[in-house]
Amino acid sequence: MEEVQSPCISVCQYDSKGICFGCRRTQDEAGHWSTYSNEEKQKIVDETAKRRNVRGEAPTGFLR
Repeated sequence: MEEVQSPCISVCQYDSKGICFGCRRTQDEAGHWSTYSNEEKQKIVDETAKRRNVRGEAPTGFLR
């Protein structure tokens, strides 16, 4: 199986629930990405498709 790639798109700003506006991972998921197994990474990527940011919130200022 090929290595699951990080879904990061270099937005790296989070809403008030801790969900990234770019990749929709949590801060914990993004911060620990390199420690997860391929299966764990795939599960996270699958979960991000179901997540939505807090309505009315948007990234502001500098984007990484």
